This record gives sequence, C-alpha cells and structure tokens, in this order.
Amino acid sequence: MNAGRTNTLVRRLREYQQIARDPVMMTGLLASSAFVFFFVVWPLLRVAWDGFFDYQTGAFSLEYFGRYFDPYFARHSWTTLRDTMIMGLATAAGGTLLGFIIAFTFVRCNFPFKRVSHALSLVPTISPPFAIAIAVILLFGRSGLVTHKWLGIDFTYGMNDIYGLDGLVFVQIITFFPVAYLIIRAMLERLDPAMEEAAQSLGASKLHILRTVTLPLLLPGFAGAFLLLFVESLADLGNPLLLTGQRNVLSTEIYLAVNGEYNQQKAAALSLVLLVPTLTVFLVQRYWVNKRSYVSVTGKPTGGQLSIKEWYIRWPFTIITSLTLLLVIALYLSIAVGSFTKLWGIDFSFTLDNYLIAFHRGIEAILDTTFLSAVATPIAGVLGMVIAFLVVRKRFSGKEALDFVSNLGAAVPGTILGIGFIIAFIDAPWPAVMLVFLAFLLYLLNAVEASRKQKLIVSSIGIVAGLALAWTFAAWGAWYLAMIGLILALALALIAWMGAQPSHRRTLLWLMMIPVVGLILFIVGPYPTQWVAEWGRSLGGNWAKIVTSMSEWIDVFTQVPLPAHGFLLLAIGGYAMSRLKAGRWRLAFTMMLLGAATMLIFTGKPLALVGSSYIIIAAYSVRSLPASLRAGVASLQQIDPAIEEASTSLGADAQVTFRRVTLPLIAPAFLAGLIFAFARHMTSLSAIIFLTTPKWKILTVLILSEVEQGGLNIATAYSMIVILIVLAAIGLFYFFMGRAYKTDQVDITMGGG
Repeated sequence: MNAGRTNTLVRRLREYQQIARDPVMMTGLLASSAFVFFFVVWPLLRVAWDGFFDYQTGAFSLEYFGRYFDPYFARHSWTTLRDTMIMGLATAAGGTLLGFIIAFTFVRCNFPFKRVSHALSLVPTISPPFAIAIAVILLFGRSGLVTHKWLGIDFTYGMNDIYGLDGLVFVQIITFFPVAYLIIRAMLERLDPAMEEAAQSLGASKLHILRTVTLPLLLPGFAGAFLLLFVESLADLGNPLLLTGQRNVLSTEIYLAVNGEYNQQKAAALSLVLLVPTLTVFLVQRYWVNKRSYVSVTGKPTGGQLSIKEWYIRWPFTIITSLTLLLVIALYLSIAVGSFTKLWGIDFSFTLDNYLIAFHRGIEAILDTTFLSAVATPIAGVLGMVIAFLVVRKRFSGKEALDFVSNLGAAVPGTILGIGFIIAFIDAPWPAVMLVFLAFLLYLLNAVEASRKQKLIVSSIGIVAGLALAWTFAAWGAWYLAMIGLILALALALIAWMGAQPSHRRTLLWLMMIPVVGLILFIVGPYPTQWVAEWGRSLGGNWAKIVTSMSEWIDVFTQVPLPAHGFLLLAIGGYAMSRLKAGRWRLAFTMMLLGAATMLIFTGKPLALVGSSYIIIAAYSVRSLPASLRAGVASLQQIDPAIEEASTSLGADAQVTFRRVTLPLIAPAFLAGLIFAFARHMTSLSAIIFLTTPKWKILTVLILSEVEQGGLNIATAYSMIVILIVLAAIGLFYFFMGRAYKTDQVDITMGGG
C-alpha cells in the first residue's frame, strides 16, 4: 500500500517536473491556478467556514442551521427552502420545454424569418437580469397597461396578481429559455437523420418518430438544459427581489441578511444551504454534458434534416413559438416605450426626461460599468484560453480539478460568490497569499539547479530580507516600498542581462521591463491623475463626472496593489531565471527576486480588496471565465495536435507554438468568448450588488435601486442604455468576425447574473 502511494506521488511529481521544463507553461499553470484559488476556492471556503461561527464573537455556532429544527423558525425556513426548490424545478421544466419547442420549430418546421427569429429568441440574454420583470410589471402589474388600462382590473387584497411564485416562475422561464433553446438546437442540428429515416421507411408516422426516436436521442440535451436552468433559477436575484411578493426564496433571504440585517453568519449559513442543491445539480449536469457526444456528427454521408410538414405537429409548435416571440417583442417594446413615457400607468405622454435624468444621475454608473466590463473581458478571455490549453493539451495531476474549479464561477449562485468576496477580502487573506507564494517558491527552487543546502540558504536569505524591508518601511507607505521594489527590479533586469545567453538577453530584458514599468506607473501615476481630477471638478456638471471618472480609470491601471506587482515579478522572474546560466547567476537572481517579491507581497494588508475596483473586475472575470474556457476547450478539441507537435519538433517552445500556431486557430472562439464575457459583465447583478461602492457605481444595481424606489420609467431608460451598449458591442463583433474569420458563433449557455 505504502509503495503504491509512493509510486503515485513520484509519478505526479514527475508530471509537474515535465511541465516545469517549459517555464512558460509552468508559469501559465501557476498563474491560472492562483487566480481561481484566490477568487473561486478561497471565497467559497470562507463562506463555508463563516456559516459555522458567530460573526461578532467568533464562537462556533449552529444557530442558523438549527432554525430548520426549531419550532419557532422551522416553518418559515422550510417554506423558504420549499419555495426555492419549486421555483427552480418549475422554471427548469418550463424553460426546457419552451426551449425545445422553439428549437424544434426553427430546425424542423420551416419557420419563416429564421435569422430574425433566432435573434429575437436570444434578446433576453443581453438585457439586465430583471429587465423582463420590469416589463411584466409595466404590462401585467397592478397598474399595468394590459391588466389595469385595457382589462380594467382593480387588484384588491387577496387577488392573484403578477407578484408571487407563479409570476416569478413565468418571468424566469422567459428569461432563461434561450439557454435551453441553444443547447437543444445544437443537438437537433447535429443529429444523424439515419435512424429517423429508417423509422420513416418502415412506415412510422412523424409523430411516432418524434416520440420514439427523436426525443430519446435528445434526452442528454433535455437533462443538461433542465439542470442548467435549475441552477440559473436558484442563482437569480433580480427577479425574486421584484416579484416574490409575500413569498421568500433563499437568494433574497441571503441578500436581506447582508443588506438588511448586516448578519454575516446568517448570510453564510443560508449560502451553504443554497450551495448544496446548486453544486449537486452542477455535478450531475457535468456528467450529462460529458455524455452528449454520442449524438454528434458521425463523419458518414447523411441526408438533410427531417422536415415536418404534418399540420397536427407543425402548427402547434409554430403557434407556441410565434406567441413566445410576440411576447418577447411586447415585453421589450414596453421597456422601450416606457423609457419615453412620463409616468407609466397614469400619464403616457412622450418625454425625454427619463433619459436626461438617467444621464445626469447615472453617467458615472454607465461609464464605470462599461469600463470595468471592458477591463475584465480580456482577463476572462485570456485566462479561459490558457486553462483550456492546459486542460486539453497537457497531462498532469489535478487537471480535472482545475477544470472543475474554473467552471464553478458560473455554477455557484452570484449571491454566494459576492458574499464570499466580502468575507474573503475585507481583510488580508493571509492563508491564501502564503499558499500561492509557497507554490511559486517551490517552482523557483526546482528550477535553480543547485544543492538542497544552497536552495535553503538562498531562499532563507531572500525571504528574510524581503520581510525585513516590508516591516522596516511599512510605516513610510506604499510609495517608498514601490521605490525600493523598482530599484530591486532594475537590479534583477541587469543580472538577467549579464547572466543570460547572448541569444536570450534581449527577450529577458524586455520581460524584466514589465514589472519595472508597472512600478514606475505606481510611483508617478497619482500625480497626473490628481491634476486631471482637479481640472475635471472645475468644469462642473456632467463633464466633471466624466473627467473625474476617467482619472479613476487611469488609477485602475497605475495603482495596482503592490502584492499583485510581487506575484507578477515572481512569475516573470521565474521564467527569466530558468534562462540564465546555471550556478551563481541563478542563485544571485533567485535570492534578489525572492527579496523583492516578498517585500511587495507581504506589505500591509495584501489583497484586502473590498471597496476597490479590482474586486469588481475579479468578480466579473470569475463569472464569465467558464464560457471562455468552454469555447477554448471546444475549439482546441477540433484541432489536430499533430499541428502543434510539428511546431515543437522544429524547435519552437510552448509559448512560440501557442502564440504562432494555436492562438490563430482558436482566435474565433477567443473573440466569441470576449463578446460573451462583455455582455455578461454589463448585465451582471447578483455577484456585484454586494461589491459596488459610491466610488464605483454599477448600472444594474442602480436600475434595481430605481425600481425599489418606484422609478420604473427611469429604470427602463437605464435598461435600454445597457441593451444598446451590449448590442453595439455584439454588432462590432459580428462585423469583425464576419470579415476576419467568416464566423459568428457565440456560446452563451453558461454563466449568469
């Protein structure tokens, strides 16, 4: 038994040593693993931990779990859990059924205007998560156009209206059915028609073929769509906040525990309760997705799709699809009209005041949301492609874990992730920082090529010196530490130049200039931005808001926290060190590198990010990372590895092969992931609502605030602004992709608000 474990450990160690021979791949693995550990694993671990400890005294407590068995609280607790499950199951069943009907109509029933109809069916995916709830209130609410104006219904106490579980499920079905539609349509288009044609040739009717052949073949798609919609429904926050009425679901209970009761332990405990079904369903859904491949293209010549012409099948599908599309048009038309209406339900006269108010009150939120979304987009895209490359092309222990954890960002409800971010980063996450630092340290020492004694001496001197510098100059402030870090980074660049082979000197110098430039920007950045902000304030009006926002944008790039500079220096320095001559050059470089990185990483409260723009960028990136990862995995699986192997056999290392061979081939998937990420960032709410601050205002949070205060018309104006920004981004994507790659595919089946 012990020998078997030893052999397994040795094998895994050799796998990592094999990857470590390529410093670029090892650096990519460490960087991507560090990101998902910091911003996925650590927040979830903190939520799990805090659910069992009193947030005031720190004492172990099962109070909020015990309420499910306490006679005083049990009825409310179990009713909330029951309503949450009913909401999830009903939304998943209804959304999957509606998605199948629309997919089947478009693929098999010769539906007219297919491109326009396809675009209409996807509109709910590019709007704020509660836009349809606003539209339903405008049309079918107590003062709705249809219910009150046209039908003359005066709602009294006890009457069933749009507020409640039934109205919420209706809205969620319309919101999430495009996800099921895309999954099932993709499977329908890939089905080999041979089995259906064989059944038809044996005299089976189209209805019998549909029931006994087509539907069983689509079963994995139904299961995958159902489970994914179940998770999306439970993760939704915006719609339940607006429509639950006197009913409660867990997502709103968690939100109110934070923003109403300021009870961190209650929020964490309820998050754990919600995490159990969502995580279970996510695991089952991954199992079904892995089984989907058996209906894919066989490679054999086949006929076209089986067309349905029988009226008793075609017309019911066509009517339901047409009514759904008309409902989507009516809902979004009500938002557009409402944005130009003086007071919906009372005064329908035309006005531009809603937009004037929106741009006056919310110009900062509009600009900040667009900016932060744009910044997070390439982070999610690049990280997704790097992880996809590692998962598909490399063999190492923990590959499945990296893939699983990277996908958790979309599987975990945003409310849980948002609370996790607050708990994890309100103070320095010391255990997480030390674990990631240790991982980089082990990689560095493995690449030094020295005796164990020399490695121990070098690492001890470097770390102790770095901690001494951080402790000595901590009171002086970050500016002075950055100056010392700059001096050390310049010294490292000089050592890299002197100790490298002549063929590597130029490359290493350019690489070592990256942390140098970053530290220079940190040092000099505040001066011009302060001048720009002061000049902007003197302008007054909206221009003052615009210019001061832009000065804050510059700070996002220049005032990156010093620990991030330290980890960047470790990552780049690790690669540079592996290219130096073995011996004293590597030892000297490693000692100075560890000193500089340790000083920058362990100064003050590293990565205490709450209140900053960086935590919002991280939350955005985590939520859209799974879609970018899936797009990259799907694209890489279609590329023959022999192409990359040929590049390697000709002497190219991994970074050259990835940059010159792999990246151009997966560029369409990469760009598709970017536009998906931007759309998700612009419409995200549940993970961001806890992280927004007066300095960094988020548009979806502002929309929710307007609705809660009764400003529906202003909320519709904000919603239209979000939709137009996303549509403009998608339009640019289609224009560029159509010209450059002749493709327009975007996968939007994972992730959510």
